[in-house]
Amino acid sequence: DSLQLAHKCILNSFYGYVMRRGARWHRMEMGGIVCTTGSTIIKRTRELLEQIGRPLELDTDGIWCVLPATFPENYELFSTNVNRPKLVFSYPCSLLNMLIKDYYTNDQYHELVDKDKHQYKIRSENSIFFEIDGPYLAMILPASKEEGKRIKKRYA
Repeated sequence: DSLQLAHKCILNSFYGYVMRRGARWHRMEMGGIVCTTGSTIIKRTRELLEQIGRPLELDTDGIWCVLPATFPENYELFSTNVNRPKLVFSYPCSLLNMLIKDYYTNDQYHELVDKDKHQYKIRSENSIFFEIDGPYLAMILPASKEEGKRIKKRYA
């Protein structure tokens, strides 16, 4: 949770900074990369979820959807390992994280092993993940009392 929150804060701050005209490193292209990456993740997620259920709302940091009652929410794997005989995981979350892994993993992450010999270990790195937040019983969108004024979503 804290890593996801850190990513969100850094990306929002970074976007705000590079898009500010007075910023030392003001670059429209950098702001565009942040927006395009987030937009592409949400778009690909929507396309996958449309094959399973019905997306209800797309947001900058998540997606609300309804899945069929027959779709597995959690999945259990059983093992012969006595220390961990059963593993339970969120099936929808695993599907979405495989999508993210396939498209957004850096398979050329270089980690310095020996500074003197200039040796690096190449490994894969990805710290973007979906998390299941819910299930909620309802998403409530109250009407605004003033025309043109935005309101906040409430979750129950």
